[in-house]
Order: sequence, then structure tokens, then C-alpha cells
Amino acid sequence: MDFVAFVEDPSEFNLSITMFSMDRQANEVFNESKDSSIFAGSLGMIGNVRYTHLLGNQTDDFWDFYEKNEEELNLAEKQAFATWVADFWKKADGQAITLPAYFSLHDDYESFDLKKNQWVTDDEKWSY
Repeated sequence: MDFVAFVEDPSEFNLSITMFSMDRQANEVFNESKDSSIFAGSLGMIGNVRYTHLLGNQTDDFWDFYEKNEEELNLAEKQAFATWVADFWKKADGQAITLPAYFSLHDDYESFDLKKNQWVTDDEKWSY
């Protein structure tokens, strides 16, 4: 299971999360049968949620600060999203699911392994 966050427009701070069922060759798996008890494919989990709010008089100061600290802020934002998803994963008893489960930002090179509670590279993720 691959939970992927899409930041639709970084300047608007909108986030969507989709869960994809994947095989070990990094391909999405689809349900080809008529059995509705089997899930495969993708499922929108959270759609277009704004994750911050700036007051009009804060916008210029924020973007000045952001441009000067973009790399550190991107890492902190990525970790904050992963921690948030991992907390809900634990509360939902996600460990009871036997499938591997990961969280990542779209087009990132690493994912947060929700079972092991650690970051893994794409090579590690797909090399089972």
C-alpha cells in the first residue's frame, strides 16, 4: 500500500492523499474481477485540504523567509506530513494489516515505511 501526498499548488498549501495498491515491480494493481470484497487500484483518502493559513499582512514576510530557508523547510514539512500520517496509521491499528505500507510525497525518492517507522529509499522499498 502506497499513500502518496500531492501538493497541488505549493503557494496555496493544498494537500491531497491517495492510497495506491502496488505490486513489487512498482506497478499499480487493479481489481480485474467482479469480487467487490477485494480492493485494488487507488482510493482518494484526503482531497484538497489547505494545511496552513497566512494573514494578508504575513504573506510577504513568509515568502521572504521561505526563500531563504527553502531546503530546511521542505525537509521539516515532509517529516511533519509523515509523522501526521504515521500517527493516524497507529491510531487506526494499521500494524494489523499484513501488507507493506508506505507514505511519500509525490515524485520524492524516498518513502516513510509505516510498518518500520523509518524512511527508505525507492530502491529499498521495491527491492523485496
